[in-house]
Amino acid sequence: MGEQLRKTVGTIIEGTEASIYLDPGPGSLIECQDYRTSNLEGVIVTHCHLDHYSDAEALIEKISLLEDNACTLLAPETVVQGYGDMEKSVSSYHQQICTDVINLSENESAEVSGLRIETQEMFHNEPKTRGLKVSENGEKIGFWTDTKFVEELTDFYSDCETIVINCFFPRSVNSRKHTTVSDIPKILEDLEASTVILTHFGEQFLESDMVKEKAWIEERVNQKVVFAEDGMTFPGDRKLTSF
Repeated sequence: MGEQLRKTVGTIIEGTEASIYLDPGPGSLIECQDYRTSNLEGVIVTHCHLDHYSDAEALIEKISLLEDNACTLLAPETVVQGYGDMEKSVSSYHQQICTDVINLSENESAEVSGLRIETQEMFHNEPKTRGLKVSENGEKIGFWTDTKFVEELTDFYSDCETIVINCFFPRSVNSRKHTTVSDIPKILEDLEASTVILTHFGEQFLESDMVKEKAWIEERVNQKVVFAEDGMTFPGDRKLTSF
């Protein structure tokens, strides 16, 4: 994040009626100017770490005040209320200008303009981190967010056609709070997804031989493996129903 070796701007999930911004980190407000922000009607923050929430308030203002759209904020307790030493990361003012605020620690599912969002708690050093699935008209994509690998998390994604995995470290690193390349075959072993997209690469991953890391995964999984690039769209027209 500090070096901006890759952009930390999160992901836009586009549905038929509206779009949702997932984890708007540093740079999101600037980078989204080329996107049709008039379609945005929601912001999801998976946990209270700066690279996932820093531009959430700016996006909320843009959606609610500039675009004059309904804006739903979906986030765990840490983000909307604070928890322990963690102060809430979206202010009371910005929560008040949202049409709705859904605490994902209390309500594990929600619907925003035809998009169904289901979530589960992950195993990260931010204790309320949420993983999620987003579906529309029978099409479903899963987001394996920041977490160490724990087998019990995988069942949640069993009905996803595509799964996006935050994979912070290469195989050479043992991590107790993030997913590594070594975990990918274990995650995908019993899943029916046809495509896996890896993203959220840390500095050590970016400095590794990423071609070899990808080849190692491809030898061990049945899914099509995609390493995300800045500005990438998937599929080409972005619509969730096109997956």
